[in-house]
Amino acid sequence: MNSKLMKRMVLAGVATAVIGFGGSLVDQQQAYAKVNFDVFDFQPHRGGRDARPENTLYSYAYAMEMGATSIECDMQFTKDGKIVMSHNPVLNHDITRDKNGNYIENGKYVISQMTVNEIKKFDIGVMDPKGEYYEGHGKTQIAQPGAQMPTLEELFQLIKEYGDDKVVVNAETKLCIDPEGGAAYTATKDVDPVAFVTEFNRLVKKYDMEDRVTLQTFDWRTIPIMKQINPNITTVALWCEQPSWGRDSVCLRAYEEGKSPWLGGLDIDDYQGNPYLAAKAIGADVVSPYYPEISQDDVALAHSLGMKVVPWTVNSREDMEMLLHMGVDGMISDKPWLLRTVLEEKGVELRDPVVNLKSKYHTGTNYNRVHTTKLAGGMDAAY
Repeated sequence: MNSKLMKRMVLAGVATAVIGFGGSLVDQQQAYAKVNFDVFDFQPHRGGRDARPENTLYSYAYAMEMGATSIECDMQFTKDGKIVMSHNPVLNHDITRDKNGNYIENGKYVISQMTVNEIKKFDIGVMDPKGEYYEGHGKTQIAQPGAQMPTLEELFQLIKEYGDDKVVVNAETKLCIDPEGGAAYTATKDVDPVAFVTEFNRLVKKYDMEDRVTLQTFDWRTIPIMKQINPNITTVALWCEQPSWGRDSVCLRAYEEGKSPWLGGLDIDDYQGNPYLAAKAIGADVVSPYYPEISQDDVALAHSLGMKVVPWTVNSREDMEMLLHMGVDGMISDKPWLLRTVLEEKGVELRDPVVNLKSKYHTGTNYNRVHTTKLAGGMDAAY
């Protein structure tokens, strides 16, 4: 089929899908979300960025060796139509070094304007100890010099190499749809969401991962696009209600008139200002809110609508215990060693770790028991 015709057909379907709550996507077509979690959804954020370099094959291997239910990760769409794994739409200057070992200039390299081969020339395995990012995430991270930005295909291949036949890939389409989003908007505004989701679906089918992936997004227009292309794929609606997060992440804009650019054509006011009702209307199977913004009533509402709740990004014992009490279905954390410890202490059923000692990406995780070791400076690191 002609690619332009396909795009028009998909977008026409999306437009129909988001006309009002009564005419939601869920009502208009049967969707068969294939992922079925039989245990608590334990998700290392970006593979566990406080333990290993984020969104690398090292962090993804680490996540499996921690017994992750899902590997939370981020996707960007390249100039040559490939999917690479990166949270930022530009190469992150806090973690990226050039061939001479120098940290790159901030904002210089836009991923959507680069090919995979160009991206692979950079080292993302060592965080800049002088950068602001290091204070929050670098002190417990074990560096992996020479790590390259992987493709989604390489992640799927790593999972096959490890023989992990249960772990789910929770992959985010990192698109900024808000004109007020600054650099993030500029870097992704020309990315075709239909082409992005179509390539994602192609790789999912190639590696037989339909029942092992969830597509998450702050840009809700990609949820009905995904459902139009393949209704079997489980979808996740991310959001943050606080405008203080800035325009480079979703804002429901309940305080403004009209539609939020993030909500795929929906106006939150049409859903009583309630993101759970709006997420159901757009076709989400799972909701993933910013963790301070949820209550036990929210969890109950989501469950009554048939949606699971997996908040982000939960990094303290106190918050983990609070959310468990609320009855959430999973959590995303930068500190998976801590989250797993808390879950084990509370008697939460988890999956067994999966280890491949022969893999070049195996980095010494103790897979019999979760514990920590001391790094220079007396800080704990997951090992």
